[in-house]
Amino acid sequence: MQHEHAPDQGAEAGPAWAASKWLACYSLAAPTEAAARSIASALARRGHRYVTVRPLYLPHLDPDGPLFGMAQFSRPELEGWWSVRSLVDEEAPGPDAEFHQQECEQVEVDAVGRENGGFRDVGSVTGRETMLAGWDPAGTAHELDQPRAHRLRREAVSRFPPPAEEPAPAEPLGCAAADRPFPPLLESVRQMARALAAREGELPDGVAWWLTAPAEEFPDDPSVLFGLADSTLHQGTCYPHTAGNIPLLAGLAAYKDVRPAHRAVLISFLYEAATVGRRLAASEADRRVALGLPFEETPDEHAARRAVDVAAPPLLDRWDSADEAGRYALATLAAATGHSASRPRVLRLARRWVSGPRSHALRLAAALAGGDDTEAAAALREVVASGGVGPLAAPSPLADTRGGALTVLSSLAEQEMPALWTA
Repeated sequence: MQHEHAPDQGAEAGPAWAASKWLACYSLAAPTEAAARSIASALARRGHRYVTVRPLYLPHLDPDGPLFGMAQFSRPELEGWWSVRSLVDEEAPGPDAEFHQQECEQVEVDAVGRENGGFRDVGSVTGRETMLAGWDPAGTAHELDQPRAHRLRREAVSRFPPPAEEPAPAEPLGCAAADRPFPPLLESVRQMARALAAREGELPDGVAWWLTAPAEEFPDDPSVLFGLADSTLHQGTCYPHTAGNIPLLAGLAAYKDVRPAHRAVLISFLYEAATVGRRLAASEADRRVALGLPFEETPDEHAARRAVDVAAPPLLDRWDSADEAGRYALATLAAATGHSASRPRVLRLARRWVSGPRSHALRLAAALAGGDDTEAAAALREVVASGGVGPLAAPSPLADTRGGALTVLSSLAEQEMPALWTA
């Protein structure tokens, strides 16, 4: 263990910053002890105040634990790996800056892990008193005194890019004016489920459930939209029933008794379902590369994508009759399914905005729809370089181009959804 109490002679007087109220803890996995100690040293040089190195704890290898021998509840692929944990105690000029510093530091920590053959495992941000009281010093490799930690942190923070300026508020995407009253969305969901049953016979459980779902659980249309999203991709994760839900979502997106704004939201759900496997692979790129794991979709993710591929063409054929919100959502669906015939339409729609999130999103969508990975890579670089997405939304350099671009497109498109949920 190194106690590093070097004098703070190099620190220059700067603006008055306050000690952070929230402390960040990072945890990385490394393939060897040597790699772990290299990571630890790099983090200490960045001013991480406490850094520990110890063998990575796996419950199935602990003879005193309740999960001993139960590899299915542990992570056997990490046997022999090492854990590096660090705590960052720094200063910031204000709460917004503190949040930005944490985001930028997470990006830098990811890079340190990659450079040493590892990856960031987990982490947390907790109130100062709680974090310090719960810190486990076992395996301490570096411990900085607070003045030195603050000086090193200020040096690191000085190299961060400035926060991106908030774009000027945009008018919500245009929706067709309602020319008549629309029934509650729950009624339309049930009507569509009955139509699917008449056409296809037995319904998947996830669709059949809507025929008997307690109405009191869905007092308004937004609650129904949330239920549809959650039952398709719970917390953004694909399940065996995801593919079975796609015909219901696609049918509702074309149903005459569904509000146009809600049709756009439903199309966004199809985008998320079609891309979940590729986006997850991109977000896990560092881990998958470090462990030699493939970037393939799981069978459930593949089934969901194929189900959207089947459902998408009739919806994309409705482009000319769709309003602006609908066309924006259809542009993302074309990107998800590689529908090259939609590319000219997406490019025409992109001319509506010369800059900003919508311009970025539609350029990505056009490249992805056309199947041009070179163009998608260029669009992705432009979005990241311009600060069009926050530091954490930028994909790992180890992610494949298409997965990274789909992930960033998802982040940009999500910004449009809240206004449409309540329209």
